[in-house]
Amino acid sequence: MQLNQLQQGLQNAFFADSHRLVFWYDAPGHFADVLNELALDGVQIFNMAGQSTFGVKLRLELEEPETPTLLYFPYAEPAPEDDWLLDIKLYSGRFYADQLSMTFNELGLTRHVLREHLAKRQAFLGARKRVETLKRLVTPEMDEDGLDLAMCAAVVGAPAGDIATLLFHLGDEAVEEETGLEGNPSSLEEMAKYALVPSLVRALQLEVGYPATQAELSGEAPLSFGQLMLRLLTTGYCESISEIPDWAQSHAIASVNARATSRALLSRWRDSSRFYPGFDVISGWVAEALRIEDKIRDVPLERLANVATFEVVERQIIVDLCLAIPQADVRDLEMFRGIIAERLDGYWASRHKNDERRARYRQLYAALSAAIDLFALRQQHLNGFHYESVEALYHAYSTELYRFDTAYRHFAVASDNTGVELLKKLDEAVERCYDEWFLGQLTRNWSERIDAEGRLHDWKLSRIPNQQHFFRDVVRPHLDAHRNKRLVVIISDAFRYEAAEELRERINAKRYSEATLSSQLGVVPSYTTLGMASLLPHRELSYQPGSDSVLVDGKSSQGTENRSQRLSAAVSGQAMAVTADEVRGWSREQGREAIKGMQLVYVYHNVVDARGDTASTESETFAAVEDAIEELDSLTRKILMHLNTSTVLVTADHGFLFQRSKLDATDRTSLTEKPAGAFKSKKRYVLGTNLPDNASVWHGHTRETAGTTCDTEFWIPKGAHRFHFVGGARFVHGGIMPQEIVVPVLTVKQLRGEKVEKRTRRKVDVISPKASLKMVNNIQRFELLQTEAVSEQLKPITLAVAIFEGTEAVSSEETVTFDSTSDNISERMKSVRLSLSGTDFDRKRDYFLVLRDKDLQTELERYRVVIDLAFTDDFF
Repeated sequence: MQLNQLQQGLQNAFFADSHRLVFWYDAPGHFADVLNELALDGVQIFNMAGQSTFGVKLRLELEEPETPTLLYFPYAEPAPEDDWLLDIKLYSGRFYADQLSMTFNELGLTRHVLREHLAKRQAFLGARKRVETLKRLVTPEMDEDGLDLAMCAAVVGAPAGDIATLLFHLGDEAVEEETGLEGNPSSLEEMAKYALVPSLVRALQLEVGYPATQAELSGEAPLSFGQLMLRLLTTGYCESISEIPDWAQSHAIASVNARATSRALLSRWRDSSRFYPGFDVISGWVAEALRIEDKIRDVPLERLANVATFEVVERQIIVDLCLAIPQADVRDLEMFRGIIAERLDGYWASRHKNDERRARYRQLYAALSAAIDLFALRQQHLNGFHYESVEALYHAYSTELYRFDTAYRHFAVASDNTGVELLKKLDEAVERCYDEWFLGQLTRNWSERIDAEGRLHDWKLSRIPNQQHFFRDVVRPHLDAHRNKRLVVIISDAFRYEAAEELRERINAKRYSEATLSSQLGVVPSYTTLGMASLLPHRELSYQPGSDSVLVDGKSSQGTENRSQRLSAAVSGQAMAVTADEVRGWSREQGREAIKGMQLVYVYHNVVDARGDTASTESETFAAVEDAIEELDSLTRKILMHLNTSTVLVTADHGFLFQRSKLDATDRTSLTEKPAGAFKSKKRYVLGTNLPDNASVWHGHTRETAGTTCDTEFWIPKGAHRFHFVGGARFVHGGIMPQEIVVPVLTVKQLRGEKVEKRTRRKVDVISPKASLKMVNNIQRFELLQTEAVSEQLKPITLAVAIFEGTEAVSSEETVTFDSTSDNISERMKSVRLSLSGTDFDRKRDYFLVLRDKDLQTELERYRVVIDLAFTDDFF
C-alpha cells in the first residue's frame, strides 16, 4: 500500500470525520516501519508495542485531553473483557490498512457495517475505474442497498443511483443494443455478475410496487428488463384510463402508490430531452407485445384523451376524431377542441420536442382543428344562407362567412403537409362540406340576390368603395393629408380577403405596427388586367378595340414600366412602381436611395396567381397563399422599418375560387359555340362586344361594373361554374362570387412612443384560485385560473406544473396551455392532474405547487401544499 494512501485515509479519520483518537490494529505489524514517515499535522503517534495501556489512557484523558492521537497496535485487537481502552475506543475512530478498508475510507463511508457489505463486492471493486466512478456517487449515510444502487449507476454510466435515472440509462442501452423485450441490456447482466440486482429489485419493489419474486430478491433469478417495462407502461396506461381492463390484470402493478409513482416516473422519462427517444422505442416494443392497437379500438375517445403511454393511442384518437367531427354537434365539437388542446400539450405532439414524428402529429391536429372550425361554422348556419340583399350578404361574408374559406384552406395546407392516409375520410367530408354545402348555399343565396336586385347594372354598395375608385378614394386623400410622408401600396395578385385577415392578425401580433382591414367592391370581370388597371390613377378606363388590354387614359397599363409612368404623371413625378422581388433585394441604403424623393410607391407582388393560375401548379394554391402571407408580412415590416415609410396599404386586383377536389360536369356551364363578337374566352368570363343574351349566364357591361368608357361586354357563368376545364379549373377568378370580388384593403401603420407601449404584448397570468392547497391522495387534480382572456395584446401561455420539495420535483410534471379568449371566468379554468413520486411525505415539511413558463423555463408562481396522505393500497 502506498504511503500517500495511508496518509489520506488517516487524514480523513482525523479531519474529515473529526475524531480526536484513532485506533489502528495491525496484527502482522506490517506498517510499524512507516510510522515515522507519516506526516499528520498536529497529530501525535503512539506505537503501542510494549506500552502500558493504563498509562496511555491516563495520559490521553487527564494530561492531554484535547491532543489528536493515533494509537498504532502491531497486534490483534483484544477481546472486550481484556481491553483496558474499551471505554475510550467507543467514542474514537477506527482505521484499517487492508485494501478493502482503504477503499472503504477512500469512498468516504462511515458506517462500519458497510465494510462487511463492501467485502461482498470485491468483484466490482477489482477495477480501479469503477472505484473512481463510485467515489462520485456515494454519500456517507448510504445503507447497503444505496451503495449497491450507486454501483449500478457506475456500471451503467448514470450520474445518480435513483431508480428513474438507472431505468432511463438502461432503456437507452436496450434501444442501442436492440434487445427488444426478450433480452437484457448488457449493463444489467454486468450488475448481476456483481450481485447488485437484488438491491435494484428491492428498490423497484419499494418505489414502484414491482411484484418481485423471492428468486429475484435473492439473486437466484434474473430481473427481466422487458417484463419490467411491460409492467410499468401497462400501469401507466391503466392509470390514464382509470381502470385495469381484463387483459391488463397480469401486468398492471396494483397499488395506489405504484400507480402514482409509475405515472410520475414515466412522465419524467417522457419529459427528458435526453432520454425521451428511448422511451419512444421501448413504448413501441410494449405496444406491439400487448397488441394495444386491437385493445384500444373500442375504448371511448374521451377515455383515451389522457393516455400518453403509447403512440398508437395518438393515431387512434386521430382516427376517432376524423370519423366523429363531421357528424358532431356544437357541444361535441367544443369537447373535441379540448381533447386536441390536451394532445398538443401532451407527449406525442409536443412542440417542445422538435422531431419529425411530433411535427407530423401537430400538422394532423392542425388539420383536425381546421375541420372543427369548418363544421362548427356549418352548425351555426344549418338552414343555409338567406340574406335579404346583396349588401347584407357582402357584409356577412366580410365579417364572418370568409371564415369558411379560411378553415378550408387551413385544413388543406395541414392535411397536405402530413403525408399520411389518416385523414382520407375526413378529407372527403370536408370537401363535401365546403364544396357542396358551403359553396352551394352561398351560390344559391348570392345568385338569387344578384338577379333579384339587377346588381350587374348597378354595381355598387353603400359604404363600400368601388375598386376603380381606389386611387381617388383611398390613395389621394392620404397624399393630400400627409404631403411630407411617403405612402407605399402593395398589390398582391389574387390575394383574397380571408388571407388578408390572417395577415392583419399576424401583423398585429407584433409590437411596432398596427393593421386594420376594410374592403372594396372589385371590378367585374375579376381578372388581373382589369383589376390592376382599376387600381391606378386615371380619368378613364377603356379596352383597346378587339383586345382584353385595358388602357389607362388611353395608354397601356400592363408591365411595371407603364404603371410607373401612369403613377408619375398623376403625382408630379413623385411616384413610381417596382416589383416585390426588387424591394426584397434592396439593402436599407439601396432601398432608401431607390425611392428617394418619392411620395407614392406601388409594389407589385405575385405569388398566389403565379402558381394557382397554372395547370401544373394549381394544386399548390393554398400553399402559395401561406407563402404570400409570410412574404407580405416580411415586406411590410421591411418597408416600415427600413425605408422611411409610416403607412403601407396592401390590396389586390381580385380574389379567387379554389377547391381541392376534381370538378365534374355539374360544375360546368357549357358554351356550345363561341358567341359572335367575343374577343377573349376564359374559364370564368368571356369578353366581347354586342354579345347576345343567354339565360344560363350573367351578361353585363364593364361600363357598369368597372367604370370603363367603352362598350366592352362580358359573360360570366352563374354561381361558381366554369365555362370549360382546359388548362386547369380548380383555381379560377373572373366571376362575381364574394371570394372573387370582396377585395381587401389592409392599412398598416408604424407605431412609435406611447402607442408602442400600449401595444406591448405579454402572456396571460395564471393563478391558483385557492390560496391553501392540500394533497390527500397520491394522484390529485389542482384547479388553475387564467385571470384574463387572450387578445391581441395578451398572448397564451404554456405552463409546466409540478410539486417541489426544495429544488427537487416530487410529482409528475404536467404541461397545460392557457389560451381561452372567453370573457366567462369559468371557461378560463383548467385542471392539472399530478401524481406523487414515492411515499415518504410528511405533512410538516414544505412542499410547493410550482407554475413555470414552459418555453422560458422561468418560475411564475408557487403555492404551499400540505401533503397528508391517508393509508391506502387500492388501485382505484
